[in-house]
Amino acid sequence: MRTLLFLLATSLLAQPTQPPGGADRLQWFKDAKFGIFIHWGPYSVLGRHEWARHFFQIPQAEYDQYAKAFNPVNFNANEWTSLFERAGARYVVITSKHHDGFSIYRSKASDYDMEITPYKGDPLKDLSIAAPKHNLRLGFYHSIMDWHHPAYRPRRAWESKTPNEGGNNNLFVDYMKEQLRELLTGYGDVAMIWFDGEWEHTLANLKRDDEVYDYISTLNPNTLINDRLYERKPGNKADFGTPEQFVPATGFNGALWESCVTINTDSWGYNKYETNFKTERDLIRMLVEVTSKGGNLLLNIGPKPDGTIQTDFVTRLEAMGEWLKVNGEAIYGTKASPFTRMPFFGRATQKDANLYLHVFAWPQSGELRVPGLKNLIHSAHLLADPKKTPLAWRRDGADILISVPKTAPDERASVVALRLDGAPTVDPFSIRPNDKGIFSLGIESSEIETRFEQRAKKENALGHVFLTNWTRSDDIPTWNLSIPKAGRYKVEASYAATRSSKDKTFNVHIGNLTTSGKIVETGNAWVFTKQTLGNLNLPAGDHVLQVKITDPQGLPGFSFEGITLVPLP
Repeated sequence: MRTLLFLLATSLLAQPTQPPGGADRLQWFKDAKFGIFIHWGPYSVLGRHEWARHFFQIPQAEYDQYAKAFNPVNFNANEWTSLFERAGARYVVITSKHHDGFSIYRSKASDYDMEITPYKGDPLKDLSIAAPKHNLRLGFYHSIMDWHHPAYRPRRAWESKTPNEGGNNNLFVDYMKEQLRELLTGYGDVAMIWFDGEWEHTLANLKRDDEVYDYISTLNPNTLINDRLYERKPGNKADFGTPEQFVPATGFNGALWESCVTINTDSWGYNKYETNFKTERDLIRMLVEVTSKGGNLLLNIGPKPDGTIQTDFVTRLEAMGEWLKVNGEAIYGTKASPFTRMPFFGRATQKDANLYLHVFAWPQSGELRVPGLKNLIHSAHLLADPKKTPLAWRRDGADILISVPKTAPDERASVVALRLDGAPTVDPFSIRPNDKGIFSLGIESSEIETRFEQRAKKENALGHVFLTNWTRSDDIPTWNLSIPKAGRYKVEASYAATRSSKDKTFNVHIGNLTTSGKIVETGNAWVFTKQTLGNLNLPAGDHVLQVKITDPQGLPGFSFEGITLVPLP
């Protein structure tokens, strides 16, 4: 390991492009809403997964050959950043060092970096020059965990019988700080340092996490720092939270946050065998959902080892950009939805006196119901309508009904823009019975409560909105409803099911009351049926209804449309 340099020359300090100061340093992040995550390094040469060395238990000497073969001869920073700009992203975060310990820049602090490869350039330097030209801020992912550095502990259990012995983590943290100094003083105005690997408790055990945070803030007070510098718990200095591969059901406890998500299944680095990718519709709706809950979406790509970005990523990013050209007003600079729940399949965002309704399943009735909106509406129109043709609206009790065209402008997500007399003010939405006393709890008006990764998703097709890919018992659709008068109700479930879910059970819970159903095959996952589950005596008042599945493997080939409560004499 080369001798580390610890003296800070003031002439090398990064010069912030905006004055430091409190909440102002966070404003660009709050407004940006959409960023690109990039995982790229020696693991891309293997083309299997960024954790390939660990998964396949590759000895260090053998893995070093992949590092030395990393030669991105077709990398072009301007082409990358041009693509990200066309996608509508506002910032980029790239791996400066992943868990394998390889630094994807020319680091004087390390002998395990781009200097051991045939490539003569510095990708991070090129990106730091190209990003501002394309209106992008640049940040760096930097792993605390390091499988290569001789001082770091623990080692991998498969490569050492005594993984925690030896080493010197204090020396390693000094090394990490020197690399952070290189990044923060040699690569422009760094937007953020995105740490990872905190679960091995290196900094917490040494009580040096605050020291590292303060060190970064001294070098560049505008650089944001995520919550993975710390063991993730309330009270640390982190600027934003980082839910991974899921969108929180109700946001992130009021804190600033960003969901990092892969476009493909679960590999962050390049996987040449990957065939499963989220659709452009999935990605657009995910961006809307994250924004509606007050967060940002950090969408990951894993470039090829030669520096090109595979078509599967390019086409999806460009599709998102085309959607944002039309609807970006309803994303950038907006705040979370004023509604906790919605009666239609969609989301809402707001900006000053503007309310944006993102509609995923276009109402067949020709009217869009907006629940509990108290404001006076000055105007309503579709963002996709260049003429901004006014839409008619009327009050229906506490709700607003907006007349919309028969056909959706965009089946992925269409946006109705309302200009109000002030910031949106709404009453909490709770499902109420129709004039016959029937409660219709469609999946569109539910939220999905989950403990970690949300895999079940809402979908719409052929006039149905349903839950699909319900592969985990932790995914729990939840509704709020208000029962005006105590009574006995018949509980019905609407679903479609293939043979693979036949005879499996699901339970409907309202408070401490439960009724269950055993699934019958309907022919396929597109043929819906209604099944009576039983009767429940329900008291008057506000209730939470949840549907839970019992099989930990989930319900393959099952499309769940919702629950109906029918009053009985």
